[in-house]
Amino acid sequence: MNIDNIAKCNIFTGLQPETIKDILVSVQTEEPFFKKGDLLALQGEPCNRLIIITKGSVKAEMIDPSGKVVKVEDISAPQALAILFLFGKKNKFPVQVTACEDVETLIIHKQSVLKMLTQNEQLLKNYLDVSANYASVLTEKLNIMSFRTIRQKLSMYILNLSEGENNLKLDRSQNALAEYFGVSRPSLARELRNMQDDGLISVDNKNILIVDRNKLIHLIKFL
Repeated sequence: MNIDNIAKCNIFTGLQPETIKDILVSVQTEEPFFKKGDLLALQGEPCNRLIIITKGSVKAEMIDPSGKVVKVEDISAPQALAILFLFGKKNKFPVQVTACEDVETLIIHKQSVLKMLTQNEQLLKNYLDVSANYASVLTEKLNIMSFRTIRQKLSMYILNLSEGENNLKLDRSQNALAEYFGVSRPSLARELRNMQDDGLISVDNKNILIVDRNKLIHLIKFL
């Protein structure tokens, strides 16, 4: 068990490696290895275990009833998966999780997670904080996906990222942003050019200058 890697996971923030080791040896854990392309979790299956990626990266994808696959996010070690869905009556994995490369994991089953959280107050606080942050990100994603047009999605995304400033830097590549929106990259690039031509923003690679903030706000409020 690589405690140094595990200690970097945000649910263990503020805990010493020895404390983490003591907590983990007191519960039942597994350390399965997944090859590139292997499934770590299926969308809709019971979320009855905490999966911590200790090495490598995975992608989370959502499949709609028509069979269309939309990438939700890329997740790199060290990070825990779907902690928001471990408890509750409808505790199912909301996405399909696939290894992007060879992946090492630490798996802790639900009852063991509950035992851990009752043993250590800092761990409980971390778990609640990470859950709340994840819920905030999920809400933002749902807000963006509720818009019909790429222009609306981009306007909401840029405004959220700007935090009131007019100069900002995109935190994703255009490929990653297109996957996040569930659109093609050429369509996204075309809309960025159109928004620049219409005097809404100025684009220089990942750097964005908001030229007319009021028009961006108008787009997401009234279209």
